[in-house]
Amino acid sequence: MKKYIKYLLLVLSVNLTFCTEPLEEELFSNPSIDEFYQSAADAELAIAGVYAVLLTEQGVYKDIAYYVLGDWTSDLMQNLNATATPDEWTSFTWNESTQLFDFMWTGSYLGINRANILINKLEAGSLSEEVKNEYIGQAKFLRALLYFNLVKAYGGVPLHVKGTFDTSETGLPRSSTEDTYAQIIADLQDAEVRLAPFNPEHQKAGKATLGSAKGLLAKVYLQMGNWTAAASKAKEVMDMGVYALYPDYKEIWNPDPSVENGSEHLFSAQHINGGDNTTNLGNHTVFRFVPTSTKHPVTGEDIRWSSEGGSSSGEVVREFFEAVPDTYRKWWTMRDEMPFYWKVATGELVTGDTVPLLQPVVIKYYQIDQGTGFLKTGLNTTILRYSDILLTYAEAVNEAEGGASAAAYEALNMVRRRARAVGTPNEQPESVYPDIAVGSLSQAAFRDAILFERAQEFIGEGERRNDLNRHGMFLSNARARGLNAPDGYELFPIHFSHIRQNTLLTQNTPY
Repeated sequence: MKKYIKYLLLVLSVNLTFCTEPLEEELFSNPSIDEFYQSAADAELAIAGVYAVLLTEQGVYKDIAYYVLGDWTSDLMQNLNATATPDEWTSFTWNESTQLFDFMWTGSYLGINRANILINKLEAGSLSEEVKNEYIGQAKFLRALLYFNLVKAYGGVPLHVKGTFDTSETGLPRSSTEDTYAQIIADLQDAEVRLAPFNPEHQKAGKATLGSAKGLLAKVYLQMGNWTAAASKAKEVMDMGVYALYPDYKEIWNPDPSVENGSEHLFSAQHINGGDNTTNLGNHTVFRFVPTSTKHPVTGEDIRWSSEGGSSSGEVVREFFEAVPDTYRKWWTMRDEMPFYWKVATGELVTGDTVPLLQPVVIKYYQIDQGTGFLKTGLNTTILRYSDILLTYAEAVNEAEGGASAAAYEALNMVRRRARAVGTPNEQPESVYPDIAVGSLSQAAFRDAILFERAQEFIGEGERRNDLNRHGMFLSNARARGLNAPDGYELFPIHFSHIRQNTLLTQNTPY
């Protein structure tokens, strides 16, 4: 971990930051690039630059573009302004000028270009096959991850597989959704070969591993509706024998080095404690989930979990909150009361004085020991974890076989048991959240049970829109809530700036 972070800091120190053009020439793009990639250390520095895109400013995950697009547009979360008016995400009024669409597109293609350069240079270079496999495998995993996020957001996108430092070479038309998925699958299948066997040291360091590639490929197949392939690939991950659920749900978000990148985590974006915030490498996620006085007044005090400019954004929809059983997992996921809070005016931490909130909020990312510095937390951004694999397997088997097998029920029940903290000092009685008996549900009812389980398990992690879209339910779900959700809004618009920059790009209908 420390070695990885050292490389990351070195990369960031030479200004590998976001740019206004997705593939804009970067500081390290100069004639000496051909003299680079001469050693494993060079490759390590280059791959750190690809990882860095996941957590730099306005990144895909750093300022939670992925979470906003995935959850705030769904029935789980909402964003109301000071006058209780829904924002663009909650009201389905986003458009091609919405800034987060620029962040998602720009950040993704910046990472894709860095991955392309690394892949192209190493493939043409003379380093050992072992070194090539290690770094090309990681780069292809990351490229696949970024393209997967893009295709879920926009449908088919331009497929860049050749690195460039010349922005005049970046104008490509959109490929089809099918071709985009084909590229993602090809990258992950190649990554599986190159990253074998599983490397536990890479796992602990937060790098992509064989399990990362297999797990992401299972999710890709699932999103495509290739149920048989999804079930098979998820089962491969389960049979690796290296992953397991943390018995205690809250430990998933424990930044302690002895816990992070453990058996539950297949892949996470790595953060370090931001200290005085000058490095800005801390996790920003909690920034979008802290309550403020405009919506949560308490005797004139502005209460927040952080006082450094955070504002309440995503709140949990009350109807969903009330529908979730009172499990241990719920307590460590979302709350409608605060047993501790900071007073902005004084920086005083108040404990033992529970404060009710007007709307429930997600609390899984909050680290109380960080005090008033929300940028300081070293909490990693979890992108793929084992509970997702179990639920992927259960869902895929149910769809592929016309109903759930005993193994699919067991995969679902494993997640349900962890929700009530079975095997820990906090274990709740089974009556709180009982196992689902094998054979007790129809295919449709089991599908509903999976989607509800995923909603509870992954709220605040950006998966709900994908889950609903996978079953053709995203728009109908919104309309059932009384929203004006036009046909075509299951995909997002490409930001207008990229349409202007690349005249070959076509906009999604009906934007």
